[in-house]
Amino acid sequence: MFLLLAAQALLVTAIPSLALILGLKFTTDRYLAAASVVGGPDAGAALFREQLIVVGVVLGAMLLLMLIFASIVANRWTQPQRILHEVSAAVAEGNFSGEFLETGPHETMGTMRNLGRIARSFDRLETARRTWLVAIAEELRKPVATLDDQIRAARDVDSTIGPEAFEKVDDNVRRLVEITEDLQAVALADLGRLPVNFAQVDPCALIHNAIWANKRRASMANVTLEAGHMPATTVIVRWDGARIEQLFTALIENSLRYTPPGGRIQLGLEPSRGAWRLMIDDSAPGIDVDLAQRLFEPFYRATVLPGESVTSSGLGLATAQAIVEAHHGRIDAGSSPLGGVRVTVVLPATTPTA
Repeated sequence: MFLLLAAQALLVTAIPSLALILGLKFTTDRYLAAASVVGGPDAGAALFREQLIVVGVVLGAMLLLMLIFASIVANRWTQPQRILHEVSAAVAEGNFSGEFLETGPHETMGTMRNLGRIARSFDRLETARRTWLVAIAEELRKPVATLDDQIRAARDVDSTIGPEAFEKVDDNVRRLVEITEDLQAVALADLGRLPVNFAQVDPCALIHNAIWANKRRASMANVTLEAGHMPATTVIVRWDGARIEQLFTALIENSLRYTPPGGRIQLGLEPSRGAWRLMIDDSAPGIDVDLAQRLFEPFYRATVLPGESVTSSGLGLATAQAIVEAHHGRIDAGSSPLGGVRVTVVLPATTPTA
């Protein structure tokens, strides 16, 4: 309304100039003649220049109004398409909980309606998948725990079975327990329900505990497991100690899987701007940089050499990522100074939920 009133005012004040353009009775010659009689030739020229200025202003204002009107119409016409593009991009990234507004032309409304149905179907499937994983992990925990208890009881009762056989069985049971715990952690984290209990802990002590707990496995693989760069003084942070130990176990197990006999694995800790950087390095072979981030995908199994595969559940690093995210940190993989892979974990010293 304001623009229309402004245009009307400009037209009213510039009627003579518009008349000049449209060929009405207010012609330039008459104005120039009248001005010459009254004020001389200079007055006529001045009046002519004034008319040209007014005509330019009117034409500019009309052009501006036309551009504004065209912009409004174009925006109203393309807005449904822009919304459809944004919603489809969100669905492609896995966000199925967006709002699907059915606006615009009939074709756009139909496309948005169908996209909403697809998103809801995928959301139901994804929720079911996550729920199934949690249920499977819960169902596995009890028989695995029972099997462990029965093996321990059999060791105490039957002395005819050699210790080497029990050690092999223990290793397999321990592996089942770890897979079950990893599966449960990944499934709960996927649902946003991974339990964490924050308390004051010493990360240096956690690293040494992890090295001690996995020393035997490293020795059996003929791999040196040691502490690297560590703070000289005691460090106190607010983390979930049990989850961090589970994190270290997953990282060490991953390194043991890829490090050949005679190799090394180092765990280090250093400060990083109000946070702490945990590093685990292993010796060659390394991994393709382009595939580094895929290591954290559930059930992903990397290959050490072309045509060579490694037997694993593919849950270890996915579990590590779930624990790191529960601590509001970040984790990534890259090349190690030892020639293999370096996994870097950065955790805040005090979690935001503390």
